[in-house]
Amino acid sequence: MMRKSDKESAIPTPESTFAYVGSWDRYKVPPGNGFGICRYDAKTGELRLLKSVFPEIAVGAACINPKRDVLYCTDECSTLPGKYIGGGGQVYAFAIDRVTGDLTEINHRPSYGSLPSMIAVNASGEYLVATHHTDRVPITRVVKDSSGKYEIVLEYDDATTVLFPLGEDGSIGAPCDVYKHAGDGGPLPRQTHPQLHSVFMSPSGKLFAVCDKGNDEVVFFRINRRTEKLEACGKGFKLIPGSSPRYSVFHPIRPYFFLNYEMKAVVSSFQYDDDGKLEPICTVNALPEDSEDNLAMKQSDIKIHPSGRYLYSMIRGISAVSVFEIDEETGELRRTQTIAVDGTGPRGCTISPDGRFMLIAALDSREVLVWTIGADGTLSPTGMRISQPNPCVVTFC
Repeated sequence: MMRKSDKESAIPTPESTFAYVGSWDRYKVPPGNGFGICRYDAKTGELRLLKSVFPEIAVGAACINPKRDVLYCTDECSTLPGKYIGGGGQVYAFAIDRVTGDLTEINHRPSYGSLPSMIAVNASGEYLVATHHTDRVPITRVVKDSSGKYEIVLEYDDATTVLFPLGEDGSIGAPCDVYKHAGDGGPLPRQTHPQLHSVFMSPSGKLFAVCDKGNDEVVFFRINRRTEKLEACGKGFKLIPGSSPRYSVFHPIRPYFFLNYEMKAVVSSFQYDDDGKLEPICTVNALPEDSEDNLAMKQSDIKIHPSGRYLYSMIRGISAVSVFEIDEETGELRRTQTIAVDGTGPRGCTISPDGRFMLIAALDSREVLVWTIGADGTLSPTGMRISQPNPCVVTFC
């Protein structure tokens, strides 16, 4: 039984909250690692690991329902439990205990796609949107064309953006719409078909941006709440061939939209409207001018400061992060810092609600790092870190 003193010490104060570290190991059999539940000290940025839970889940992405104390995550795999192989991944809903930080599973469902890559909750907390990277292993079909000749045809997983309704308790309902992306991919050998890497909601809640690594494009969606369908805003905006757009983010106030790329060390800025129309503003280098861009330098996460003044992009391969200043009048970007990360394989990051600290999930060195954010947006390591198996994503309660 919890003693009174223990319970009082567990209650979060205005100076503390909980952070959830999602761990991702797709290559375990079965995949998994689950969540680390941490107490976060808002004064110092210190993290303290309280417990680890649900190690069977390969957490590739996570988000909080803005209307309820519910945490959602993906189980990023390509095989459903009980299957020998195939069937896709899963999505989970967990109730958050505001006193202890504990997670209690509400329910989970198949994600209706292979390797669910990202999830987002709409502004009213009524829907969950999930995207799927899909696997790169095709099936082989032999077909006869109209002239009677046989051909070998390779077919890949359906690249789906899926709309799930959410119950009053935050539970995930059966999907009400599944949008199947089409296209033959880009110029790189690995761009064989649509490969959806992320979905993010605009501040107005009217738009969802989906980055398609395979087709080198970004597609905007609306949710038609009357029909409970996803509506694509046009055919998608084509980006740099062979760039593989990875993550995106919206400016909190201005009509600006930013994204980075997995296969190009550049970051792009756009102006957008609520109809999903994009107008390019600029594309800038994510590395110093004297740096040599190569395929090992793969950008990962991208975040915007709560003030809307600074943008941050993680870079794997060289284990670094680049900082950009945002001109709020024009939306143009200026790189102000590129700094080595004191860990390897920075995959995910998050910024504290007060904008003072950044938490970096270093997948390869298996740790979460705490950095300070200066008044000018630049980053400095604090030296504080916690060990965590294969950290991929960090989410504040």
